[in-house]
Amino acid sequence: MRRWIKVVLIVSGLSVFFLLDELLVIFVLREAFPRSFKPSFLTLVVGVAGMVSLLLAWLVFKALRRRPTTGSEGLIGEKGRALSGISEDGKVFVHGEIWKAVSEEEIQEGDAIEVTEVDGLALRVRKVPS
Repeated sequence: MRRWIKVVLIVSGLSVFFLLDELLVIFVLREAFPRSFKPSFLTLVVGVAGMVSLLLAWLVFKALRRRPTTGSEGLIGEKGRALSGISEDGKVFVHGEIWKAVSEEEIQEGDAIEVTEVDGLALRVRKVPS
């Protein structure tokens, strides 16, 4: 879903950029400035379109800098609960799913855990200090 938001923002920004380019070519370079338009109106249109394109560029930049929320990268740092005691391996509930978990420390059933690494289909976890 978030990938579509990025695509829409990028396409919108490029559309505004090309619209401004066409306005520049039509009204200024070809001297096809209609008499019904005043220079202040053109300044207003170009200014608003420029502000919109800057806003869209900022939103795209902000979206691209976000931490991934899917896949193995999205699991690192997630918190969950131990479903069984974990001395070396056990089961945990993280991100709405039950995972096999591996830990170097002893974790009791029901303790809060945090994912430190994803190793295939197993999660390396540590106990969250209370």
